[in-house]
Amino acid sequence: MLLKPAITRLISVLSLAGVFGAVFLVAQTLGEDATNAGKKWLSLLDDHKYEESWKQAGSMFRDEVKQDDWVAALERSRQPLGTPLSRAASRLDFTKSLRGAPDGDYAIIHFTTDFKNKTAVTERLTLVKEDGKWLAAAYAIH
Repeated sequence: MLLKPAITRLISVLSLAGVFGAVFLVAQTLGEDATNAGKKWLSLLDDHKYEESWKQAGSMFRDEVKQDDWVAALERSRQPLGTPLSRAASRLDFTKSLRGAPDGDYAIIHFTTDFKNKTAVTERLTLVKEDGKWLAAAYAIH
């Protein structure tokens, strides 16, 4: 009789571990998907394909920023940094809401990037899930 409660507790603990493990794997996959989408979009900036980066951004981004303004802003702020030498995601947050934006699925990724002319730059890329894909919603260099 004493074994039965112990076995029940063990099964409960293993079940919880399985649930937490499954949640961790889902979060890890979401993080990888968002980070990979972000890196792919940033590669357009790295290759000076500014117009293409605007076209591949999410609808919210394109509604807020005119293509010509986007290109001009990147030429002013990003080109002087030079060629990117390395980039690593240093922080990733998921949220359902952003100030001034409609509710949705958002990923905010901070990348630490070394450029030829400046090191340890933080690039903050906000992605939004549209039609099952992570698309750029906002970008800033700090």
